[in-house]
Amino acid sequence: MSQQPFDQGIPLLTEVLLGPDVLEAPPVAPVAAPAAVEEAPALPPGVVQPDWDAIEARLTQRILHQVQGKIDHLLEERIAHVLQTALQNALIGMRGALREDLQQSLEQIVAHAVSHELGHLHPPTP
Repeated sequence: MSQQPFDQGIPLLTEVLLGPDVLEAPPVAPVAAPAAVEEAPALPPGVVQPDWDAIEARLTQRILHQVQGKIDHLLEERIAHVLQTALQNALIGMRGALREDLQQSLEQIVAHAVSHELGHLHPPTP
């Protein structure tokens, strides 16, 4: 992957956190970091140290808010899918039970209607 040249129009992290008027030195092109971890260079005298705890808290809140929105969306989709499956299974079971009840009811109604009609055709003998 080729490295693109550093764009001077993109602010550095220290410019974003401290503001452009606090830093007096012009931005320099980034240098490849050595394998060993180095300490961050000290800020020039007179520059107020940023409140890292406040920055961390704001960043944490922003990320949690974004993640929570995605989690809510995924949960809604999952719940909808589970409910749809459960309702389909319940309807399949209910359909069978309802069909049996309807069949029994129809058989009783037809048997009663037939016996009633036969009673009219063949009156009981006295």
